[in-house]
Amino acid sequence: MDACSLIKKEIILGGLNCAHCAEVINEKVGKLEEIESSNLNFINKKLTINIIEGSNEKDVLDKVIDIINSTEPGLDIQVLTKQKNVKREIILGGLNCAHCAEVINEKVGKLEEIESSNLNFINKKLSLEINKSVNEKELLDKVVGIINDTEPGLDIQINYEKERNTNSVKEEPKSDVNKADLIKLIIGAVVYIFGIYQTATGFESQFSNLIFLIAYIIVGGEVLLKAIKNAFKGHMFDENFLMAIATVGALAIGELPEAVGVMLFYQVGEFLQGMAVGKSRKSITALMQIRPDSANLKVGSDIKVVSPEDVSIGDIIIVKPGEKVPLDGIVIEGISMVDTSALTGESVLREITVGEDILSGFINKNALLTIKVTKEFGESTVAKILDLVENASSKKSKTENFITKFSKYYTPAVVISALLIAVVPPIVIKDAVFSDWLYRGLIFLVVSCPCALVLSIPLSFFSGIGFASKNGILIKGSNYLEALRSVDTVVFDKTGTLTKGVFNVTKINSVGISEEDLLEYAAVAEANSNHPIAKSILNYYNNSVDLEKIESYEEIAAYGIKVGYNGEHILAGNEKLMRKENIFYSPAKEVGTVVYIAVNKVYRGYIVISDEIKEDSIDAIKHLKSMGIKEVVMLTGDNEKVANNIASQLGLDKVYSNLLPNEKVDKLEEIYKGKTEKEKVIFVGDGINDAPVLARADVGIAMGGLGSDAAIEAADVVLMTDEPSKISKAIEIATKTNKIVWQNIIFALGIKIIVLILGAGGIATMWEAIFADVGVALIAVLNAMRAMR
Repeated sequence: MDACSLIKKEIILGGLNCAHCAEVINEKVGKLEEIESSNLNFINKKLTINIIEGSNEKDVLDKVIDIINSTEPGLDIQVLTKQKNVKREIILGGLNCAHCAEVINEKVGKLEEIESSNLNFINKKLSLEINKSVNEKELLDKVVGIINDTEPGLDIQINYEKERNTNSVKEEPKSDVNKADLIKLIIGAVVYIFGIYQTATGFESQFSNLIFLIAYIIVGGEVLLKAIKNAFKGHMFDENFLMAIATVGALAIGELPEAVGVMLFYQVGEFLQGMAVGKSRKSITALMQIRPDSANLKVGSDIKVVSPEDVSIGDIIIVKPGEKVPLDGIVIEGISMVDTSALTGESVLREITVGEDILSGFINKNALLTIKVTKEFGESTVAKILDLVENASSKKSKTENFITKFSKYYTPAVVISALLIAVVPPIVIKDAVFSDWLYRGLIFLVVSCPCALVLSIPLSFFSGIGFASKNGILIKGSNYLEALRSVDTVVFDKTGTLTKGVFNVTKINSVGISEEDLLEYAAVAEANSNHPIAKSILNYYNNSVDLEKIESYEEIAAYGIKVGYNGEHILAGNEKLMRKENIFYSPAKEVGTVVYIAVNKVYRGYIVISDEIKEDSIDAIKHLKSMGIKEVVMLTGDNEKVANNIASQLGLDKVYSNLLPNEKVDKLEEIYKGKTEKEKVIFVGDGINDAPVLARADVGIAMGGLGSDAAIEAADVVLMTDEPSKISKAIEIATKTNKIVWQNIIFALGIKIIVLILGAGGIATMWEAIFADVGVALIAVLNAMRAMR
């Protein structure tokens, strides 16, 4: 069903607390014949339905509401009217706890007034989409309350729409590395070493115990305070609480040096982890330093420096040598070389001159350019790219979702195990010493935080997405980055993807009239068409067509064109059009796209138009084959002869020709038959007329997305240049990123499980436990940063 022929409606079910009832409602609504699809999000209490166009909208909504009322009476049902949602961004300065970020995002996402939320831990930015009908101030107060309740002490800044010039890739007010914390750690370490010296030299006494307690308060006082506050709020499984219980327990059984040492190394580990995360943040955001800070607006004869968001369509801006182009536009004065690498990943400079489009994010290198703005900043290429990359974390991979669910169960399970180990053996086992088993239980508490996974997995994916963007490859989510790793089949569209999409007339074969007359008839027929073939004929004709003499015009999809011109009836199209109109014709023998011409039902000849294969295409197919891609397929609406010729030159495995747009989807369905979940299919198209196929594939890749809104909207991955070889680069980045993700999962879980087993057996000490917690997290973060290289 074409998305254009559906009416989307959203219904809020206030008070819906029964998950089973939600399932029943969704199932019943989905079975209505007027409904193409339905989805009830139990978390947001929102039922989204797609009504088939032509249905009586009011009657359908009445039916849906009846189903809701009969299944779960008493709900507050609100049908949302179509209105623009308000977007807000909240910067959480000083946010360094990945687990806390997950909790904040989950709690905020459950608020009824929130349409969608996404907390990007890398940028410390919480993006909210708020229903316009709600009280915004009250809602933001609720959100800030959730943030303060979950992670107190953050520097919270709300960015409103006109304040979007706040550069999200700049450093936040609170640094990841706090000098006061460092000084505190150094003082605590000195006091701790003095206590160890006292003990080592035989002066172990109440005085040395006092020294250890002072060191503990200096190093762990903040952790204890946070733990107490969080305990009163019901947060029993956060890292501060678990570390406080573990070390206070060690103090209680007389293990003072170990308790202080563990807390000290925990804090040192957290400090180093903060430094590593800060470094990775800077590295990732450096990849995306493309947002312009200002624009030189021409006002009369003066130049005014303004925010790019204050510039309107039609305004004139000046871009000096060395400056970033702040907005999309057309060059009206000047010739210069521009650096497009921030958008395309290409290091070679490109010349741009009067009349050419120029995109925000380009860097002007050597001459003054005067540009007429064609898009507002919010719609400009650079804004869309930044938005896509920054919000890619909202589309989580299966691995990320697994880790999020796993961490919810892992920590309580280990804490319960710790309690059982501390309590049960002293009761059951004869002569068991309670303090020994309590110590073993405390080791479990130290190991129970899943920070290494919760922090490093999203960081790995975000690093991979950031690095891909630096190479001119936009990946819209970590789910697509994960899917790229398991590619089995790559399906290409032909025109504009494997070929240049630049058509040239290579042969004119007239019958009963001159070649000039045949070309004129063809030009008349194609005069109102925007198709590349039509443009190539008109360019070759190179004369004007009197449009006023065109009496009728009909474009028949997949056949050709019918035109009434100056009293004559002209047909221009493929063989199917000739057969449809019962025209006797002679099939062309040449390889290329053939346009057959008939005038007043009499066949008058044909024109052959050829498209060139891209220089990059042959290498692209070779790279894909060398990477282990099993099958490379081409789909095209072009004729069989042309399709087979291109397929043989490129070494493709399969080719399907003479396809209508809807038939391409059918062919893709055929390709899917017999494939498993791990055998993913990519479709690569131009993003303009391939939207249905791009949507159906596991990963839809749009070629030549530079400035193409249609490409950016339709695809899951956008290649900002016309190079098919970027596909193998995308797969390489995905493969490397996924390897790093699984290295971190296996390493973190492996070490934790080993330490848990050794701890339960009385072999591991708290030193090993602290390594399994903070040390593993630090190593995992450093490993995640490799995805950026």
